[in-house]
Amino acid sequence: MFESILGISLVVLVLFDVFQTIVVPRISPRALRIAPILVGDILWPPFRKLMRWKPMEPYRKELLDLFAPVIFVVLMLLWLFLLTLGYALIIYSLRFNITPIITSFMEAYYFAGTSVLTLGFGDVVALGFRARLVVLSAAASGLIFMALSVSYLFSLQTLVQQREQLVNTVISRAGAPASGLVIMLRYKELNILPVLCANFLQWEVWIAGILESHRAYPLLLFFRSSNSTDSWLSVTGAMLDASSLIVTTIKDVSHGEAELFYWLACSTLKSICTYFNLKVVNEETLTIEQFKEGVALLTDAGYTVADPDFAWKLFKVRRTGYLPYVRALSNHFLMPKQTWLHELAISQITIKDRVEDSVFQPQV
Repeated sequence: MFESILGISLVVLVLFDVFQTIVVPRISPRALRIAPILVGDILWPPFRKLMRWKPMEPYRKELLDLFAPVIFVVLMLLWLFLLTLGYALIIYSLRFNITPIITSFMEAYYFAGTSVLTLGFGDVVALGFRARLVVLSAAASGLIFMALSVSYLFSLQTLVQQREQLVNTVISRAGAPASGLVIMLRYKELNILPVLCANFLQWEVWIAGILESHRAYPLLLFFRSSNSTDSWLSVTGAMLDASSLIVTTIKDVSHGEAELFYWLACSTLKSICTYFNLKVVNEETLTIEQFKEGVALLTDAGYTVADPDFAWKLFKVRRTGYLPYVRALSNHFLMPKQTWLHELAISQITIKDRVEDSVFQPQV
């Protein structure tokens, strides 16, 4: 009797977790779940601590890239093992209804495994209604589990590819690491400023996809970008810096789409932080001198800008809407942060000189 109760509980727990992880297309509760506890509470914290250890620095990128794929395989194997274990416990409680009679738990596990994997060797046969019902349930569960696992893998790969396509596009335009200031400089330099509003609309659709997919499938947050200096998070931070510059500092650019993108992106970052119970810190590292240096570059590029001192106050306020969440996610998942001004932007060559000499090349 005890084996049956324990086995049924295991089977229900696994199937519930598979259903919540793969089938339910929204945020799922973390209570009584295997996947979020295994990944977020058991495996990731010690692995993150190991990656912060200085001797591991030469191998950090490769190991971080491997974490999500390995965890996917581990999660599938754990689900399969626990599902088989649950059915083995139920079958062991019904061992006298099996022919030949099961004499050990390992024999029950073998029979459960052949049932879940639908191998059907026929060397062990269930007799009686209850035993046959359990075997049929195990076979049906195994088929459903395998189908859902394959669909889960393809869903993750598709969503990662969709996410990284836009990341690579932004990096190719603005260079790496991602910088909102450099985004604005490049659009002016390349004379493509009229398409900026359309791009913010595209970015808004992209961030809406991040909001939906990364809450439904939190494992996506552990998949890394191919570019070691950037991530979807750093690119989002750069886009938010660009939108904040448009609203607070730059006068001659339409700010409607930038404003809409800003609020959706802030909501997305906050929602993900809330799901993982991450602590945020309101600490601005950008100084007014660095901000004024950036405003001077915008002026040299041909933008009409507001008074830097007044714009700085507004820009700081808007940054508090997303920077604490960017930092919290970056620290937790060891992802690169966006930069304010990288070496290309602070070159001694002015924007106009770079255009005339054609020496500026985007970093990919």
